[in-house]
Amino acid sequence: MTRFRKSMAAVLTGVLIVALGVALPLLPAFGEGGARRDVVRHAAELVGAEGAGPASLSKNATIMDRDGKVVREGTNGWTCMPDNPNTPGTDPMCMNEPWLNFRDAVKNKKKPTYTQVGIAYMLLGDTAVSNTDPYAKAPKPGDDWVEGLGAHIMILVPNVETLKNVSTNPKNGGPWIMWPDTPYAHLMLPIDSYPSH
Repeated sequence: MTRFRKSMAAVLTGVLIVALGVALPLLPAFGEGGARRDVVRHAAELVGAEGAGPASLSKNATIMDRDGKVVREGTNGWTCMPDNPNTPGTDPMCMNEPWLNFRDAVKNKKKPTYTQVGIAYMLLGDTAVSNTDPYAKAPKPGDDWVEGLGAHIMILVPNVETLKNVSTNPKNGGPWIMWPDTPYAHLMLPIDSYPSH
């Protein structure tokens, strides 16, 4: 019986050593509750970003987080970004190269330098935004504030002068120019009815 106990103790010790050998290298990758937060966050960003555009486009697009870090390298020249958690509403988007140039220009308060037509999808909607001031954080008296916008496409044209005859009223029931009379003027094409009622 003593020999049996010693054999069982040796077997159990071996199993324990193997289990620890497997578990210890995984500790940096897995924490409490399963996966590491950044792994979960990147997976959520991937799904959220892909939802911004048509699946035929977004499945092969580069996925970039809101800090500009590439989460997944794409193959078709399009880039999708997840919702910005620091803004109200849901605002992921998928865009082509001119829109990356446009976003950088707005962020750094400089004139865009794109020379081709830009297309961006926001099929999950957008955050509330001023239609006149690219830098407004909240509505001001007399401001044209766009709220509750659903799915839409945004178009950039290299010569914003060609947009002069398009409405600037976001509630006209059709396309309109956002940020008119600025270097950031672009065409908004609602897919969902806007306004919604």
